[in-house]
Amino acid sequence: MKTSLQLISFSLALMIGSAAAAQTTVNVDATASTRDAAIEKALGDALVEALGSHVFSVTTMTDDQFSTMSTSVTSGKIDDYEVLEEYETFEGVHVRLAVDLSDQTLASLAPKEVVTWDQKIEGTQALDMAQRSISDYRNALDEFLVGPRHQLNAGYAFVLRSYDVDAVGSNSLSGHIYVDVSLNQSWWNTYYELVSVLTPQGSDVVREGRIKVFGDTAKVDPGYNSLVDKSLQYDLAHPLPVRVSVGNNVSRFILYKNALLLSAQPMTEDTARTDYQREQARQAEISMTKGNVPAGDALVDRGKSALGCGVVTAVNSAVYCGDRFTIKIPVEARNEAELIDTMRQGVKVELDLYGSACENDCNIFEKDNESELDPNQLLKDFLDKNYRQ
Repeated sequence: MKTSLQLISFSLALMIGSAAAAQTTVNVDATASTRDAAIEKALGDALVEALGSHVFSVTTMTDDQFSTMSTSVTSGKIDDYEVLEEYETFEGVHVRLAVDLSDQTLASLAPKEVVTWDQKIEGTQALDMAQRSISDYRNALDEFLVGPRHQLNAGYAFVLRSYDVDAVGSNSLSGHIYVDVSLNQSWWNTYYELVSVLTPQGSDVVREGRIKVFGDTAKVDPGYNSLVDKSLQYDLAHPLPVRVSVGNNVSRFILYKNALLLSAQPMTEDTARTDYQREQARQAEISMTKGNVPAGDALVDRGKSALGCGVVTAVNSAVYCGDRFTIKIPVEARNEAELIDTMRQGVKVELDLYGSACENDCNIFEKDNESELDPNQLLKDFLDKNYRQ
């Protein structure tokens, strides 16, 4: 295929990843129609992650069609890679790679005016205490996390994996649809590295870090955590109520760093009502009682999931902790052909911040529509729809 025009565009959009020290290894997932195409896409994604917060892309135009060409960037720039996992899905072939890149490679790729998150973190760490301020810390966290939608898109990957059939009747069948929820390890590693340099200005602190299960409790891992100023507790990574659907089949749960929560929430001093709950808040434990966030109804397949840091359940609450969660969504259909048609619709993922109202009205909060919609008219339409007599 001949390329009639090649455009190199430098994007200053906030992206995922961390830059190398001497050599860096990033784990990436990708899905494409073939194995080779999935590997090629994953290698391109690895460079995006490794370059840090600001990346550039190479775009080609053939005739009237524009497309991003990962190979234009990756050719000769990858030291080595290993295929950690691969399997077929309804979207094609899914692969997970461990990709090695050298510091020299990354330096030659990144435009000189671009500052990566690795450089920003090093710059913050180099400042003496007199030059650091809570407002600077808050700005850094806000720039990295951006908001719930970005945190969901950057921190996790969702793959429609497969389905099975449990029971078959004369005119119906029932079974499950499987969706994988994988952590973007590179993005989260950069977040924890950023948090580690936000040295508290006083003794009033909270712990921030990965979640781990200890016996019948889930909380921040004491071996891998950082102390941050308590005033930043609401600026840190926060729970994300998520609604995943395949067709009309829905599963709801809460993603919180490296954990998936059902009817559970991190306890804070603001939400604590008893001495026990205040102790939970002090130790950064996750409450196993239903909180103020939408209750989850997800079914997690432990056998297919990668739950390396544990599981704890109590009554209808649960915390699953690991690198990948495989969700089982119950499904009914008239026949297998109808089920396959449902699978071909793909998986839809959205924030469930507004409870049941989000099911019909989430689209009005989509970023792409913000410039086209009148907020006053939206509010009027919402009130007329939900509260008219």
